[in-house]
Amino acid sequence: MDFFTSLLHSYDYALENNLVDLHEGNSTILLPLYHTSLRSNGKNIISVLLDKQGDFLSAKFLEEDEIIIFPVTQDSIARSGKYPPSHPIVDKLSYITTENEKLHEMYIESFTSLLQGITDGEVNEFLVAIKKFIDQANFYEKIEKYIFENEEKKIDIANTFLTFSISNFISGKTVSVTNYVNLHRQYIEYVENLDLPRGICNISGEEQQLTSKHRGLLGNAKLISVSNNKETYQGRFSKGEDIISIGYRTSEKIHLMLKFLLENKNTNVRLREQQYLVNWFSDDLANDSEIDFINPSTFNLSGIPTFLQVSNNVKLATEDNKLIGKSFLKGEQQFSDGSKYYVAIIDKASNGRISLKYFRELSISQLYRNLQKWQFNYKWEYFDQKAKKMVGTIPSMGQMILAAYGIESNQKLELSNDKFFKDQFQKMIMALIDGQKIPINIEKALEQNVKQRLKYEEKWYTVLYTALAIFHNRNEEDLKRMLDENNTNRSYLFGRLLAVFERIEDATYTSGKDGTKRVTNAQKFWTSYSNKPATYMQTLLEKTQYYEQTLSNSHYGLAQKLKKEKEKIITAIHDHYIDSKELNQPLDYHFIFGYYAETNYIFTKHESEETQND
Repeated sequence: MDFFTSLLHSYDYALENNLVDLHEGNSTILLPLYHTSLRSNGKNIISVLLDKQGDFLSAKFLEEDEIIIFPVTQDSIARSGKYPPSHPIVDKLSYITTENEKLHEMYIESFTSLLQGITDGEVNEFLVAIKKFIDQANFYEKIEKYIFENEEKKIDIANTFLTFSISNFISGKTVSVTNYVNLHRQYIEYVENLDLPRGICNISGEEQQLTSKHRGLLGNAKLISVSNNKETYQGRFSKGEDIISIGYRTSEKIHLMLKFLLENKNTNVRLREQQYLVNWFSDDLANDSEIDFINPSTFNLSGIPTFLQVSNNVKLATEDNKLIGKSFLKGEQQFSDGSKYYVAIIDKASNGRISLKYFRELSISQLYRNLQKWQFNYKWEYFDQKAKKMVGTIPSMGQMILAAYGIESNQKLELSNDKFFKDQFQKMIMALIDGQKIPINIEKALEQNVKQRLKYEEKWYTVLYTALAIFHNRNEEDLKRMLDENNTNRSYLFGRLLAVFERIEDATYTSGKDGTKRVTNAQKFWTSYSNKPATYMQTLLEKTQYYEQTLSNSHYGLAQKLKKEKEKIITAIHDHYIDSKELNQPLDYHFIFGYYAETNYIFTKHESEETQND
């Protein structure tokens, strides 16, 4: 199923299950057809309260982040030009007042046409009350006076929207343009009865009103648009609109579904700048079983759900969508097998265009298996000092990219090339979803970075940990954090030896006079050692002789243990590689595992014991 069809089917599923225009607390609302929403910044929307006769009762600026819903037309939803088309009911004061005669004329014409086309008596009464109010010559003065009382302040007519509510309208309750669902339904019926050109929609296969005007998302950027470059269609079509026929109803369903996914905190993840990952359950899953995934608190330590909870409440987007979105970034399995799942990456390519970068439809069971594979490949254990225990975590995709390509600046890793970062992010997500390993370029870049320790003053251990997580199962080896004394891999042995050299010197002088950590010779020669290990092994043997003698005087037990480790490792290198042509060849990624394992071995198993015995 393609991206547009999946969005269309999801909206149809929501319609069938009464999830459209559902007002439940602060949850994101999937908008009804031919409507839009606007979020208040505290100064851009005024709500006017009227009685049933259209008499003014009160007015106020809506609180910040309050959202209003109101009808729009094909022309007004993406309006532009000197005299942008008017919305039918709710609009800017510059349209509703008579200050700009042309704008006001369009507004009144649009409102009157709607009023004449509404057949429901109750809805007609609602609109008549609003019309009576705005027909009053002094309605604007009433609003301004009420809001500011005796203060001499003015409303920004050009940028302030006016919406309406009627007190005690239905069963003693106040009804607004935003929450009056029957008004929304009547408007949908009104639009679909308009005498507009009709044809077969190439996406839905239905006969509908056709449109070449599609609403914008992420500002005015459009998912569907006609190119201004005639060469893209000349010779095959007379005009750009002939390339594909799209029904107005279909266009609205597709765009409103995507708008919902982008606004609902559980169904999208911002990857970088104006690039988003959207993820949602398929209509098959929701229609067949009404499965709602378990609450995050019931996840066991491995991140695998213990059971599925069947809910009687159908939900289009739940907290579990957010968990799955996070799973794509962190690579940890946080959901159970089910049916279908959709995931897409969209990018605001320009101010006028949205680009679909990636789309997949796959079963939950397949995605679950792919996340298991990712978790197995990239999960690495470390000792959590705060929790005082070993914990397993997976580097996020952003961390992997920054460890491979980031430059340390201001005590963090940064990557200034945003396009490159987004491209890498996209490749990483595709790899995870498709059950592949991370792109080879990430591995190669990271393999080079772990050989350049002095590039990192603050973020070395982030780079090291990321490399360990990425490489531990690179060739199905499943390398461990614990020391493997039977591992005779040349790079692994040289990595172990480097850890011993580092600890001999570091244990002798733990800090400089100003309290800062000393840079050891092992760190200074890290890159050279990793490129020509046999040569720089001799260098470090000479450089650490003095430190080894000094350590014997202060921590004899530790010095002896380190000396024995050094001799044992050098003997292993001599026995297996002394006559080998590869002895002095550059080390591969195994050396960081030898280094890391030997470091853990020194600290956790022996150093504390030996210092106690001194």
